[in-house]
Amino acid sequence: MIFDADVNYLAVILGAVAVQPLGALWYSTLFREPWMRLRGYSGADTEDGGSAPYIIGFLASLIVAYVLARLVDMVGADSVADCIAVAAFVWVGFAATVQAMQIAFSPRRSLALFAIEGGYQLAAFVVMGAIIGAFQ
Repeated sequence: MIFDADVNYLAVILGAVAVQPLGALWYSTLFREPWMRLRGYSGADTEDGGSAPYIIGFLASLIVAYVLARLVDMVGADSVADCIAVAAFVWVGFAATVQAMQIAFSPRRSLALFAIEGGYQLAAFVVMGAIIGAFQ
């Protein structure tokens, strides 16, 4: 059946876990100031979010890693390079396009904002793809 896929759940969990420090580095160190300015956030806006954004982010990462693991198995990707290519392709076709639409209809539309937020998503997809590929 087309939906049968061999998923390595350890790879899924490791992929989801690996992108958490990447996100922290991306948004708190590498691009904090321009991202906050482009989003119109002040320091107070990002300090009192509680744990919900992190829980939701982790759960979303688990779902992305799981779907990516199923997809790479279904298409027969069997190397790290193949899995990274599938992850990047999925990012272009789904994550980047959805993010571009969200930013296009935002009052704060900006190519720089897309580059920061979309760049993180691409990096996260590539990291997950590499981890999943390492377990193929």
